[in-house]
Amino acid sequence: MAGGGYQSNLRILRQFWEEFRSVLGQATPGVIPRLAFNYTRAFLIMLGHYPNKKLAPLSLYRWLNLVIMFNMMGIILTLVFALPESKNVIEMGDDLVWILGMGLIFIKIFYMHWRCDQIDELIWDFDYYNRELRPHQDDEEVLGWQRLCYLIESVLYIICFILVNFFSAAIFLQFLIREGKLPYHSIWPFRWHRMDLHPNMFWFAYVWMSATTQHNVMSILMVDLLGISTFLQTALNLKMLCIELRKLGEMGAVSDARFHEEFCQVIRFHQHIIKLVAKANTVYNGSFNAQLMASVAMISISTFETMVAADLDPKMAAKFVLLLMVAFVQLSLWCVSGNLVYTQSLEVAQAAFAINDLHTRAPAILRDISFVILRAQKPLMFVAEPFMPFTLATYMMILTNCYRLLALMRESM
Repeated sequence: MAGGGYQSNLRILRQFWEEFRSVLGQATPGVIPRLAFNYTRAFLIMLGHYPNKKLAPLSLYRWLNLVIMFNMMGIILTLVFALPESKNVIEMGDDLVWILGMGLIFIKIFYMHWRCDQIDELIWDFDYYNRELRPHQDDEEVLGWQRLCYLIESVLYIICFILVNFFSAAIFLQFLIREGKLPYHSIWPFRWHRMDLHPNMFWFAYVWMSATTQHNVMSILMVDLLGISTFLQTALNLKMLCIELRKLGEMGAVSDARFHEEFCQVIRFHQHIIKLVAKANTVYNGSFNAQLMASVAMISISTFETMVAADLDPKMAAKFVLLLMVAFVQLSLWCVSGNLVYTQSLEVAQAAFAINDLHTRAPAILRDISFVILRAQKPLMFVAEPFMPFTLATYMMILTNCYRLLALMRESM
């Protein structure tokens, strides 16, 4: 449950590409090597952000984690101190976007530091189907869905990894178009941020900020992918639950006792999923809240600044467009995957209602099935309490409110 030590997680990362290719090349669906969760968790451990029960007793790892956290706080402070030096609304918008982005990264990493043991439990619980319900699974439909989910998550990891590195390169190479400037506006002690006064310390600060930024963006990527995998794995479990309910109707002329035994196993799986969603909402609640608030602020500010800078400073406008795209993609992944859980949870009621030959079963069994249908009509959602759930409806609401806020800001100028 604890996810193994440092070396074992390093081996998991080394095996990723080989395991991905083996699953991709399967002629018929087979058992997947491991849940894709394990890759993102292993990456977070390599980045020094996962002091769980297995790694926290290691003093070197514990101190590394604390140094990384304090380094992130230091970078944020240099951004905050630079905010009063903004000369115009464009520079202020640029500073605010970076402060919001860095603040979001710090909050999510802090919650990862705080909740890593509970996240280990979540990852363990998501393997309930293979471990408890069907430990020797040979149903091609179920194996096919598990394979599809594994490939979707793995391809998503690869694409996001590539895009994030392009984003980091765009930040690092700003000196080509903004000579004498750090990757983003910040104030350092003793005026080290001034290339004309301290050229050596300037380049030290430049390299340090670039390395920290690379580490930060990889960290937020893995934290987000871990959360999105939680959504996708929940949707997969709900899909397998629907398949199990349908298979109950295909059992044929079996006794009510035998049918009820199988039915109870499936219902325990349903209850497990419900508890799992509630637990995930508790574990990720702070992260969810930070994501929604930061997304609204970053989309609004980036859109506004793009319009303002379009005529005055095209280079800054292009930079804001890039930041806007990052914010849109991030929010889209959360809401689309969350909406998938919402819609799939409603399918459970349909699957239970469609069980064949229900009229031939005992009244007690019919009553239990009616309870399942009644409970499944209440959709499962990942919610950023006290805010809205991650669904497409929330996504559209955020975009609508951002547009209204943008219109208000334009009118006030």
